[in-house]
Amino acid sequence: MKKTLLISILFGMATLAYGQTGDHRLSYSTTIGTGLPISTPSKTPFTWQISSYYNITPRLAIGAGTGLSIYEKTLLPLFADVKFKITKARKITPYINCEAGYSFALTKETNGGFLLSPTIGIEYAVSKKARLLFGVGYELQELQRLKHYQDKHFTSEFQEQLSHNSLMFKVGVIF
Repeated sequence: MKKTLLISILFGMATLAYGQTGDHRLSYSTTIGTGLPISTPSKTPFTWQISSYYNITPRLAIGAGTGLSIYEKTLLPLFADVKFKITKARKITPYINCEAGYSFALTKETNGGFLLSPTIGIEYAVSKKARLLFGVGYELQELQRLKHYQDKHFTSEFQEQLSHNSLMFKVGVIF
């Protein structure tokens, strides 16, 4: 677990350092988010993500990202990302974004699962190179965990399939 977390932090630092090269084809973002659970079992999620984008056009970008997602267990998501700015870049620019990938569990008795997170939001320009992000979206996070049950008469273990659905709120910065 510590090794995976260290690799994620190093990836993030390398991404931020590489982002200072001035290449307009590349952009980077980091976001934090939380949400309202809309499924059972319900667990309020917390997410932190970093993404790298290749800007195909001034309005369309594709990329990849990672971070941490905390439900009842901590997960390490790896995802592909597509972002489309609905209008030309202005002080306030609306966008749509979709992340899809897989989350890996950082504990032994848990398996990760499929991740899907479409978002709609706005970018707010604070300088020539930096924009604040505000987004609202949906997140589907699947995972499996090993459950234990014990009473006076027997002991049982079973694999529980979980599918978390949440209305997500994200804030961040893109540069």
